[in-house]
Amino acid sequence: MSEAGPETGCPGDLGSLGGVLRKAAGAAFVTAAAFGCGSGDASRPEPQEPATTPDPGIPPEGYTRLAFNESPFGPPPAALPAVEELLNRPYAMDSPATPFLPGINRYPDFLNTLLTKALARRHSLSTRYVVPCCGISELLYMSSQAFLGPGRHLILSEGSFPLPAYYAEQRGREVRKIPLTNGQMADLEAMLDAIGDRTGLVYLANPDNPTGSLVSLADLEQFVAEAYRKNPETVVLIDEAYMEYVLQDPPAEAIRLVFQYPVLVGRTFSKAWGMAGLRAGYVVGNEDLILILNGFLSGYLGGDPGWRMFEGNVNRIAAAAVEASLTEEGFSFVESVREQNALLRTYLADSLVGLGFGPLPSEGNFLLVPVGSDGENLRRWLSSRKILVQAGGPFHPNYRDWIRVSVGTQPELDAFLDALSGYDPSLSHPSCFRVFYHGI
Repeated sequence: MSEAGPETGCPGDLGSLGGVLRKAAGAAFVTAAAFGCGSGDASRPEPQEPATTPDPGIPPEGYTRLAFNESPFGPPPAALPAVEELLNRPYAMDSPATPFLPGINRYPDFLNTLLTKALARRHSLSTRYVVPCCGISELLYMSSQAFLGPGRHLILSEGSFPLPAYYAEQRGREVRKIPLTNGQMADLEAMLDAIGDRTGLVYLANPDNPTGSLVSLADLEQFVAEAYRKNPETVVLIDEAYMEYVLQDPPAEAIRLVFQYPVLVGRTFSKAWGMAGLRAGYVVGNEDLILILNGFLSGYLGGDPGWRMFEGNVNRIAAAAVEASLTEEGFSFVESVREQNALLRTYLADSLVGLGFGPLPSEGNFLLVPVGSDGENLRRWLSSRKILVQAGGPFHPNYRDWIRVSVGTQPELDAFLDALSGYDPSLSHPSCFRVFYHGI
């Protein structure tokens, strides 16, 4: 595929936007002392003895995992042979005349060159528009550092994925949470009304987590254009972690908007690509935003951010699996995952309705389900039967009587439905396993 960008006829012209965006970043590198981690911090906890019992935050084996929105179908076929080949490479060359490919004892490519090229080819982009990262979680952290400088605030939907708000609040930044509509959709008009002179970042998950709702491409374009009109310094970050599951044609992909507006689009290989354990993702944005983000990557070593001098934030194993998967065979595999997920999601939704529950429509690999009583109590009861789901309350108090259930295999869903049918909400159940929302 040929590379594309504004210089090759893509719509829009950023013009002098680069200087505006650099001003908008208004960020400085954060030291350990800024978080109270420096020497002499009286509040720093004393080291603890190792736990003698298993950490209740780590699921033991044998549990049905419907809490983390993972794919039960695994990665594309080419991923595992690529990883195996990497693991079997020699640690050093036999002789100067022998071709030598670095193995896992060597640092990753400082620039993630091959991975960046593969990701750029996927979207017919220049490599200057793409940065690999360790899942979308790293992108959210980098964006908080880069675009929420002193006095700037974050806007996002109330009850949406909580990690962006956590990172902003951790740095002492204001977070403006906008209530959802009565239909549990992002209230785009209210989000636009909240944008002001000091709005550094607007976060929108599309599809949303945990509701599964989707903003159409037309509405998304209008929203981004109006946000830019209100404040050209505001960066809109669109989290498309679940976009591969969307059946809508054409999909509401926002990558086309990065040439016209200060937009960042995050993608991950943790969901439909089946590689959550490898922590690989990427961000697409215009050159100016990418230059700013480069200075906040976890592997950044200093110097001019445009030079991209890194240790390599994505590890060799993850890079090898992703590079091998970005082929026509890999895309076909993900298409089959999308189709299987849709069938199983429909089966789960219909079965829940049959049990008297009414889940929200979803474009992801999960359903948000009202259960009529404390969702945390139900989560505990299910975990006592080795079935893991998410309680809705940690996302928002309005979801206290809800649970979020990931789409699993047919046997996994049947186990969940069978257990749910025997649940007695009048009984209180002790916690036997904690489920945390994190980069999911």
